[in-house]
Amino acid sequence: MTDVITTPVGRLVEGSLYKGNDRDADGNPLIYKSGKNAGQSRFDFYFAVAIPKGSEAHWNQTEWGQIVENVAKTAFPKTYQRHDFSWKITDGDSTVVNKANRRPCDKEGFPGHWIIRFSRPFSPKIWNADGSVQLMDDNFVNLGDYVQVHASVAGNSSDKTPGVYINHLLVAFSGYGERITLGPDARTVGFGQAPLPAGASPIPSAGLVVPAAEPVGSAPAYPKILTIPAEGPLVSPPPPPVVRVMLPAAGGLTYEQYKASGWTDEQMISNGVMQA
Repeated sequence: MTDVITTPVGRLVEGSLYKGNDRDADGNPLIYKSGKNAGQSRFDFYFAVAIPKGSEAHWNQTEWGQIVENVAKTAFPKTYQRHDFSWKITDGDSTVVNKANRRPCDKEGFPGHWIIRFSRPFSPKIWNADGSVQLMDDNFVNLGDYVQVHASVAGNSSDKTPGVYINHLLVAFSGYGERITLGPDARTVGFGQAPLPAGASPIPSAGLVVPAAEPVGSAPAYPKILTIPAEGPLVSPPPPPVVRVMLPAAGGLTYEQYKASGWTDEQMISNGVMQA
C-alpha cells in the first residue's frame, strides 16, 4: 500500500534540498536494503522538517500522521508496534540519546515539533508557496526556512527492519526563517574573552610591512582633463576634498586606527594598505 501526505508548514532543520549523499551519518556507503536492488549502492537526498505540535499527544493523532500509521498497519499488521519500527518521525522533545549520541531535544528547531525525515534518490522539485511557480535557483531554500512537503508513504518491505519510507515528491517554499548553521556557533565558544599576550596588537605596528593586495580587475587611475571654457576668465576649481581609501590589505581597519597606531600616510601607501 502506498499513500501520499502534504504536510503543514514546517521548518527545514536537517539535510539539504539540493545536495545528495552516498554515505550515511556514520560514513558508511548507502545501499539498498531490500527489493531487486538490495545490496547495491544508492544516492540519497535527505532532509528533515519540523512540524509544530498542536493539542495532540502523539503525531498519529494528526491528519498526516494517521495516513502514515495506516500505511504501516497495512504493510506490517503484526510488527508495526515494535519498539524499533522505523517510522521516520521523531518527537523533537525526546531526551532519548540516538545513534549519534545526541538527544533530539538538544537540536536547534526540534523542541516543540514533530520531526519528519524525508529521503529519495532524486532531488525534489521546489515551488513557491502556492505551487504556481517552480523555483529553479540553486540553494534558494536553506536550513531554517519554512516549507511544505508533498510525499509518498510506503512500507519498506523488510521483515528484519520493518518501517516506512517517506519519499519527498514536491516541496513548496513557504517563507524565510532564521538560518540554521551546522557545527558550533563561533559567537558562543569563548572567542575574544582571553587577554592578549605581551607583544600582541589588534593593529599592525607602523614598522610592519603588509603585503599589498590589488583588487581584482583594478585599473590605473588617470588624471581628469580640465576643460577650459571658450570665453571668459579661467577659474581654478576648488581643491578636491581629501578622500582616504583603505585597501583590502588594511584588513578592515580604518585610517584613524592606523594613525593611532603610529602609521604615517607614506607608510600606509608604500605598504599597500591605503590608496595613493
